[in-house]
Amino acid sequence: MSVCSLKGGVGKTSVTLGLASAALHQGVNALVVDLDPQGDSTLGLLGEPASTLDIAEVLSSPRTETIDRAIIPTPWAEGAASHLDIIPGTSRSAVMDSPAPGPKDVRRLHQALDKRTHQYDLVLIDCPPSLNGLTQMALAASDRALVVAEPGFFAVTAADRALKLSAEMHDEGIAPRLQPLGLVVNRYRPRSVEHQYRLAELRDLFGESVLDPVIEERVGLQQAQGGAVPLHRYEGASGKRLTEDFDALLKTVMDSRQNS
Repeated sequence: MSVCSLKGGVGKTSVTLGLASAALHQGVNALVVDLDPQGDSTLGLLGEPASTLDIAEVLSSPRTETIDRAIIPTPWAEGAASHLDIIPGTSRSAVMDSPAPGPKDVRRLHQALDKRTHQYDLVLIDCPPSLNGLTQMALAASDRALVVAEPGFFAVTAADRALKLSAEMHDEGIAPRLQPLGLVVNRYRPRSVEHQYRLAELRDLFGESVLDPVIEERVGLQQAQGGAVPLHRYEGASGKRLTEDFDALLKTVMDSRQNS
C-alpha cells in the first residue's frame, strides 16, 4: 500500500509509522519501503540514517539479490513475534523523482518487489510529498493507495489530485491492481472551528472515501517518533487513543484485501 500526499507537512510518515506500529502490535508481518528522499521513516524505525543498501540501489538494480540485501530488520521488532523490516531511504533516490517518468521507470519498484524472496502480510510504501516519478513508482507497485491530508485550505485540491492520479494509473493499465483505499485526515484539532469546517468540506466532497477514524493532533505521536519507539510502546497520556485509532485504521487496510 502506498501512503501518499501531494504536499509536505501533512504527517504522511507519521501515518506510515503509526500503521507499522499497529502491524507489529497485532502480529502482522510488515515491510516499510522508505521512498521519500528525506528518509524520515528510516530515522523513525532505525533511530539513525541507514548505512546499508538503500532504495536508490534497489531501483537502480531491481534484482532479487539487491532487494533481499536491502531489506533489514528494525529495532522495533526485537523480541516481537512478527517481523517489521525496512528498505531504507536516502537522499540518493531524489535523482529518480522525475516529473515525467517513462513507462519503464514507473515499473522499477514493482519489478523489484516482485523479485523479493521475503514475504509479508503488508508492505507500506512511504512516498515523497509529491506526485512525481517516485510516487508513481509506488502506485504502480501497489494494490491500495492511502492519501493523507490535513484539514486545511489546500487539502481539497491536494486530495483530489492524488485520488485522481491513482484512478488514472489504474485505468491506463500502469497500475492494474491499484484501488484507492481512501483519504485519512491527520493532525485534526477537534476544538478548531477551521478544522471542523475543513473536515466537513472533505466529507461533503469525498463522501465515504474519507476514512474513520480521523487522526487527531496529539503530542504522543511526535514524542514516540522522536524516541524512535513504536507508538504502541509509548506510555504518554495520549498514547492509548492514538494506538486505538491506528489499530482501527490498520483493520480497514487489512480488511480491504477481501475486496481484491
